[in-house]
Amino acid sequence: MRVSTSEIFQSSLSGMLNQQSTLNALSQQLSTGNALIDPASNPVANAQVLNLNSQIASLSSYQQSNQYAQQNLQLSSSTLQGVGTLVDQVRQLAVQMNNATVSPSDLQNAVTTMQGNLQQLVQMANTQNANGTYIFAGSQSGVTPFQLQSNNQVQYLGDSGQKNLEIGPGLTAPVSQAGNSVFMNIPAGNGSFTVTASSGNYQIPTGGTATDVGTTTLGPGSVLNQAAANAAFVADGAQYQVTISNNGSSGLTYSVSSGTGQVGSSGWSGSSGTVVSGSYAPGQSIAIPSAPGGSPFISVPANGQPGIGQSAAFTLAAAQPQSLFQTFSNLITAFQGGGGSPGANTRRAQDISNVLANLDQSQTTLLSVQSGIGSQLQQAQSVQTLNANLTQQFQTTQGNLADISYPQVITQFQQSTTALQAAQKAFAQVQGLSLFNYI
Repeated sequence: MRVSTSEIFQSSLSGMLNQQSTLNALSQQLSTGNALIDPASNPVANAQVLNLNSQIASLSSYQQSNQYAQQNLQLSSSTLQGVGTLVDQVRQLAVQMNNATVSPSDLQNAVTTMQGNLQQLVQMANTQNANGTYIFAGSQSGVTPFQLQSNNQVQYLGDSGQKNLEIGPGLTAPVSQAGNSVFMNIPAGNGSFTVTASSGNYQIPTGGTATDVGTTTLGPGSVLNQAAANAAFVADGAQYQVTISNNGSSGLTYSVSSGTGQVGSSGWSGSSGTVVSGSYAPGQSIAIPSAPGGSPFISVPANGQPGIGQSAAFTLAAAQPQSLFQTFSNLITAFQGGGGSPGANTRRAQDISNVLANLDQSQTTLLSVQSGIGSQLQQAQSVQTLNANLTQQFQTTQGNLADISYPQVITQFQQSTTALQAAQKAFAQVQGLSLFNYI
């Protein structure tokens, strides 16, 4: 078999080029630490690495969203803690002003303090995160949610939604809260019913003086049977009027009548009938059955007594939503009513009693919202840990597929270098062969 000079030359050159290519690939592996320099050399491993890269990138995006959500949840929680502290301060001020010895200047100072508290509450409710979005605006995070009007009323411009971010496959975390559920839609009174005093309770009787005005107040009351309370106030829309009378020499009495309808300026309207009645003593709790002769389902504490020949009337009705801002505003109005006379002091005491009940409901709502935020934050932190563990697992698997074994590659590199040098030497020797050398 004859081998031409060109074939010998081409074969030697191909061998050197193959060795050079192998050496270049090994050199790149050593410099980068990556075994998949040429995807064609291991297409299965390369496809697995690309898939892992995609999953790691997705987890990184989830982690960024998770971190942002946690920051907003922590900001919401800390803000609500501040609101709770402010509510406690307002409660202390209300209790302090709930006595007959406060002076007009004390009440005026309290009005000024409460106006500042109301402004502070609005500022807290309009808290923004680092990106300038409002965390209590629902899904309308770019809109200032709470607007304080000149009459101390507050308007909510947000909505009832939430903005959520995906923190994992099928998992989301909120980055905003619905401000109306936190600050606006708080049950008034004791949560089941409210106490409304008739304006006539504090008026000077015809032919009387300021000292003839009674001192009767009715507390927020308590529920003894929640199912019966829901049936009476919510399902049936029932209202109850508690009347305490001073009959002079015949003593003090009370009566409770029931009916339906709205409370107008003249007091009770609608059908009514006496549910319970009896003698009254200041400090007594009046137990009210849902029907004559039935078991009591609510109870209201009464203090003070009407003037001789007078009566004090109070209406119990289903609790309606009331904002925390309105509760603050009501306390301002109570302080602005002044004091110094039995009628003014009693009106203020009754108004403050209602405000204290509303503040208790506000604290309950705040604690409930904070509890929900705490659960959401705990879930986000758990998902963050899970994503971090998955990322580490994927990176380990990716390393096993793509990372080189340095001792092995160095050995291969040295072997390839030796082989290339030998091929080059052999090529040089073959290239120099000629028959003329033997003539």
